[in-house]
Amino acid sequence: MKKIGLIAGGGKLPLLLSKEANKNGTKIFAAAISEYASPQLKNEVEEIKWLRVGEFEQIAGFFKSCGISLVAMIGVVPQSLLLNRADFDDRINSLLSQLEIKQTESVLGAIASELSREGIELIDSRKYLSAFLPQPGVLTKRKPTERELKDIELGRKILREISPLDIGQTILIKNGIILSIEAIEGTDSCIHRGAILAKSGAVIVKMSKSRQDMRFDIPVVGAKTLTLMRKVKAAILAIEKEKVIVLDKEKAVKIANEAGISIVVYE
Repeated sequence: MKKIGLIAGGGKLPLLLSKEANKNGTKIFAAAISEYASPQLKNEVEEIKWLRVGEFEQIAGFFKSCGISLVAMIGVVPQSLLLNRADFDDRINSLLSQLEIKQTESVLGAIASELSREGIELIDSRKYLSAFLPQPGVLTKRKPTERELKDIELGRKILREISPLDIGQTILIKNGIILSIEAIEGTDSCIHRGAILAKSGAVIVKMSKSRQDMRFDIPVVGAKTLTLMRKVKAAILAIEKEKVIVLDKEKAVKIANEAGISIVVYE
């Protein structure tokens, strides 16, 4: 029997990964973060253990008891939790205390290294999610204007430049003016913040970091993103080929077309 472990956060991705893995005959053993993971996950996995975020010893022990050596880690767990670590176990707190910069990439990278010491290897979740990674092109009826294409290129350039700082994956631009860059608050709050300044017509670029470890923290957009963009009258969503997951693609494109938004997937 093919089997893998899953560290499951919130949102749809843990469910989608489990369903796609099941199609391939792969059984899932899930360590589900109780504050965030969907209760429905229990219906898609072979075995599930509900744990609190920061319980490293419990997570590692569960996978070892199930004979799991390969683990995917996906789903939403707010980075802001790092501001209050009272419920984290001693091993995680010790690990975090050694990190000078506690951004997503550095924290998850350290956790991956710690799991490796237990004989548990993190794998790239995209292996099971290829259906949600669109190919290059314009997904919507409306194509970007020349001005918008320039803003997309500027956004990509800036995100590449700041990538080593592990700040964020999203930027809002309008007419060559930077409106907001994602930090700890997340994509939606970044869009809200920039849209207040833009009033309308903001160009949103979302991409992975240049040295991003795709075993965790894969960028995600979807129908929810487009609903927000419609509300704030944004104009463009530009995402990177094979490195940004699109959830509810058909619904997202429908919302975009109705709102006159252009979705661009670039090389």
